Amino acid sequence: MQDMRSHVFRNLGAFGIDPDMNQTYRRLAPENTIWREIGRRRRPLTDTMVMPKAAFLGTELYADWFRPQNFYSVMAFPTLFRESHSAVVVAFRNRSLGDFEAADLARLGSFAKHFGRALGVHLDREQSEEQLAAANLLLDEIEDAVLLVDRNLLLRHANAAARAMLETGGAIRSQNGRLELHDPRTQAKLAQMAAGARGGELRLSGSGSKGLIVQLHACAHGFGMIGTGAMTVRIVDPGGRCERPTPARLRDRLGVTQRQAEAIVELASGATERDAAEKLGLRAPTLHTHVRRAYDRLDLRSRAELVALLARHGFETVRNAK
Repeated sequence: MQDMRSHVFRNLGAFGIDPDMNQTYRRLAPENTIWREIGRRRRPLTDTMVMPKAAFLGTELYADWFRPQNFYSVMAFPTLFRESHSAVVVAFRNRSLGDFEAADLARLGSFAKHFGRALGVHLDREQSEEQLAAANLLLDEIEDAVLLVDRNLLLRHANAAARAMLETGGAIRSQNGRLELHDPRTQAKLAQMAAGARGGELRLSGSGSKGLIVQLHACAHGFGMIGTGAMTVRIVDPGGRCERPTPARLRDRLGVTQRQAEAIVELASGATERDAAEKLGLRAPTLHTHVRRAYDRLDLRSRAELVALLARHGFETVRNAK
């Protein structure tokens, strides 16, 4: 298999190949375009596809690598071709056995087709592991606890902060490999949200929880090898850290609609409903309807309660907003 960017070869099977010749092959590999052409054209090797056999016998590749190993005849069949890698199954014969026949190439093609599927799965897994390892380095630098779970809350990964939190067994714990919160009622809500692949936010209460906020996000395209059922759980300590409220953050954390979130952002900044309606290009009654529905959804009765709710969730607010 050849890396199409670095042109480095990886031998997946070396039967009949002298290991002492590997360094020679590595030296010749960057100049060897044969395997790349086989993969690019998605056709097996023939005498006319790349170069006539007579011409190939005069190449440096043949003289330095094929001839010392008594390889006279070769056939190759593409198994996998991607932007990053080209994989080819190759078979060799010495001069005493003569050239391969068409039936030999057909048999190799039948094997190569099945081998290519298995190799594709292996390559996908290898690349996912590399991506996951790189992501883990970044996750471990985040101060918040970040966990990766499936829809049954089975733990797949935890960053450094999350592992430390799990070890203390305070706000969260691992029970039979499953993420559990300290509060059973909040745990039931989290399980329901995860089962439905719904993002949202919950606030922990009770001793040792310190008002922590649990954010749940669905991974639309999966994560590494876990697939599309993956969910990320982020545990935020809002104490001493405030961030600007934005419609996107409010939609994610509070579960309100886009228009409701936009209205809340304006109210949180101290704007009146009339000013908010003008800025958002809405009629005042329409803006009021969005605000009322947001209040109903969040179980609020006043602007003061809205400001207090946002503050508890770590958002900057204008305290004297009316």
